[in-house]
Amino acid sequence: MDRFLTFISHFSTGHPKAILITSAVVVCLSLAAAAGIRFSHAPLSWFPESNPIRIASEKLDHEMRGTISLEVIIDTAKENGLYEPDILKRLEEAAAFAEAQVNGDVFVGKAWSLTTILKEINRALNENRKEFYTIPQNKKLVAQEFLLFENSGSDDLEDVVDSQFSKARFSMKGPFKDAVQYATLLNVIDRYFRDKFPDADITMTGMMVLLSKTINNAIHSMAKSYMTALVVITILMIVLIGKVRIGLLSMVPNLMPIFLMLGIIGATPISMDLFTMMVASIAIGLAVDDTIHFMHNFRRYYEQTGDPQLAVYKTLHTTGRAMLVTTIVLSVGFFIFVFAEMNNLLNFGLLTAFTILMALLADYLVAPALMVLVNPRIAKA
Repeated sequence: MDRFLTFISHFSTGHPKAILITSAVVVCLSLAAAAGIRFSHAPLSWFPESNPIRIASEKLDHEMRGTISLEVIIDTAKENGLYEPDILKRLEEAAAFAEAQVNGDVFVGKAWSLTTILKEINRALNENRKEFYTIPQNKKLVAQEFLLFENSGSDDLEDVVDSQFSKARFSMKGPFKDAVQYATLLNVIDRYFRDKFPDADITMTGMMVLLSKTINNAIHSMAKSYMTALVVITILMIVLIGKVRIGLLSMVPNLMPIFLMLGIIGATPISMDLFTMMVASIAIGLAVDDTIHFMHNFRRYYEQTGDPQLAVYKTLHTTGRAMLVTTIVLSVGFFIFVFAEMNNLLNFGLLTAFTILMALLADYLVAPALMVLVNPRIAKA
């Protein structure tokens, strides 16, 4: 370990400009690759293609035209408002519109509402003739048919309408795909219902909406959290180290591993999902810890000796030992995830371990190079 740390200290302090130029080029390439990051939340794709859960779910999606629900609540705010043939007709037209929606792998396989039950009732009351599988055009007749159905002892209406017949539930089924792909379909459905039912209050819910909003909110909150963490950590580094310039420079080795990790995600088929989003927050915490120890001890040795190269040498032979050991332990702990069957866990472990190793490399090479260039040699009496 002594020979390794000695080599690192001589190399990092002997070629500071070359190290920083190379690092800048690598960071620029990583940022360019990061532009290709694809956000995703597709739980089925986390399983291997041979996994029984994935096979069964995909089979159900194919045979039953969807397994994920999308619900729309139409609130007329009027008691018995759903007896109106006009509203019932619009619900019937909405079902035809929804089932015609296809956006890549996402589609509406089936749509039904109160009108489906009403048409069944109307046909049953008319000798089951096919031509009566329609919506009655008389409000009183609609009310009577619903009353007869309720008195028969069936509770099917409870699933699609409230007891006052003022709120209707419009249900749709879609495939279990990437939640990011649901956004376009949801916008189309929401806009259609608001235009088609201007006199009613429209609320969208269901698993499809939940998944879509979860990933969208996670993306926005991730961006806000990282910006907040960056500002707070920068201020704390300045306060802990005691110098504004060194505090600001100390953020360079902290951010480099994050940029490299984002570049890897953008340049590979790995997508940014709820698991990979956590990598940066974990890694920056570990990277900051090592950087604080390095900068604190460097400043102490530099004030004692006045020689930045000697200060780096002493820092790496003291703090550098602990940094190396903790990095090995942590990275091995995350590399264990390579044995996971699910791809999301495997990617999470690999990316976190990679980022931890890059954080150590930045503290071993970039941080010493910066300190040598910005701190002149001072002669001590």
